[in-house]
Amino acid sequence: MSIRLDGYKHVTYLIGAMETTAEGDDGSKKREDIEKELLTRKVFPINPVTLEKYKVDQKTSKVKELMEKWIEENNWSKYAEFSRLIWKGKNFYNNKQGLVHIPGDFDYVKMSTWITCLYNEGDSPCGTYGEAFLAFELGIPVYLITKTPIKKLKRSFLQAIYGSGGMVFGSFGEYLNFIENRYGVYIEENNK
Repeated sequence: MSIRLDGYKHVTYLIGAMETTAEGDDGSKKREDIEKELLTRKVFPINPVTLEKYKVDQKTSKVKELMEKWIEENNWSKYAEFSRLIWKGKNFYNNKQGLVHIPGDFDYVKMSTWITCLYNEGDSPCGTYGEAFLAFELGIPVYLITKTPIKKLKRSFLQAIYGSGGMVFGSFGEYLNFIENRYGVYIEENNK
C-alpha cells in the first residue's frame, strides 16, 4: 500500500535503533546524511525521530524518559497508551481538516515503497526487527546499510531482509547507487 506524496517519487521509512544507539542519542545522527541524500532524489524519508512528536506531543528523547519512568512506577496503562500512539498513531477530528490520522510506525512501513534500515555496530535495535518483519510480511523490500559484517548480524533479521526481497549494503554509496538504478531516483539538478 505504498503511497505517493505530492512532489515525491517514492516514500521510504528510515528504521534503526532509537532507544540504544551507537551514537548515544535518539537515533537522529544516523539518519541525517541519508535523509538529505534521499530528499535530493525526491524520495520522502519518513524519519521517526522527527515525526514522533506529532503522535505523542513529545520529543523522542522525552518519550524515552517517560516510558522508563512508567516502567519504574508500574504505570502500565500510561505505558500502553503511549505504545499504541507510537505504533498505531492517533486519530482526531477538527472542523477545518475533518478526520485526521497521524500515522504510527506500522503505518510508516505500509506507506513505504521500500524500507531503509540503518545499523551501526553498538546499536541495540528492538522495534527495528518488528518493522523489518512487517515489511517482509507485506512484500516491501528492506535495504540494510551497515559496516557490520553479515556474519555478526542476527539470523532472523537477515531472514527478514533477504526474505522481503531486500539486500545488505556496506555503505551509503552502494545503497544510493542501487536505488538510483532500481527506482530511477537520481539527484535532480535543482536539488544539488
